[in-house]
Amino acid sequence: MDDLHEIGALLVKPEPSRDVIDRRRHQLRNAMHGSPVRRRRIGWLTGGLALTAVAAAVAVMIASGAAVPAGSPEGPPVAVRQQSARQVLLVAAATAERIPEGSGKYWHVTVTRKDDNGRVSEKRQEEYWFQRDGQTWIRGLGLKGQGRTQHFTGPQPFRLGPIEASFELLQQLPTDPAALQAALRTEIADGVRRGDIRTSAGEPSADDQDDFVFDALTCLVSQAPVSSEVRAAAFRAIASLPDVQSLGAVEGGHVLQVSLSSGQVRLVVDPETSWVRDTNFYVPLGGGRLFHMEGTASIVAEWTDHLPE
Repeated sequence: MDDLHEIGALLVKPEPSRDVIDRRRHQLRNAMHGSPVRRRRIGWLTGGLALTAVAAAVAVMIASGAAVPAGSPEGPPVAVRQQSARQVLLVAAATAERIPEGSGKYWHVTVTRKDDNGRVSEKRQEEYWFQRDGQTWIRGLGLKGQGRTQHFTGPQPFRLGPIEASFELLQQLPTDPAALQAALRTEIADGVRRGDIRTSAGEPSADDQDDFVFDALTCLVSQAPVSSEVRAAAFRAIASLPDVQSLGAVEGGHVLQVSLSSGQVRLVVDPETSWVRDTNFYVPLGGGRLFHMEGTASIVAEWTDHLPE
């Protein structure tokens, strides 16, 4: 079953009958507390089958809208949280695929930083305008005079983490999630071999390169001028990562946590719009990686026909 069919099944499957719900609750109770009959018949296999029964019963209860028992004082079992994160990302992918790509002369990215109370100001905002021939305009953080715009006339690459990409390369990225990850890994590995990609400690480790792949994927879903199909593939690729959890719904979307070797990334993803509405981490378009120790950032990226005045 592919991702879209999986989403369709989740969204349109009819609710189970009351008899089914009661029967699944009974199975769940037996699985959690142990069934003497099943223990005698299956012996040492009971633990694995009991976990399978718990997962199946929890899935039925989620589909029916029934309450899900907490696996610990902190909330549902990890497997349930991961499944929820995958569902959020797959729905976001399906949404991204349906959204028109838009058009315009310039790709405009606005990064707005917020404090812990969600307050923003123009002094904490940076903006980028990219033209297809590589010309770039930048206004904001790091420049003298917050209202000043700097124009780079020579071709400037668009950065996907450590990967430098032209508009042409961005349009050629694979639309299959596995192929997309493989292409990004190849670009990163080639950069490491050439000596173009380094960390402060020297040559990137395998964990560093895994983190770089995630950096590139987050750029593709939130900052890069790519096709709807590539954005969808990037969401699906993130959904396939092993250390993605859902921390629950908040205003504007769902909080997803991704464990990297360099830290914990939290993204607020709205699956209904496919926007990344808030994040404690992002990849500056000049390169590098930025974790917010205090506050968060929001990123808006869209086509426009207008440059700053």
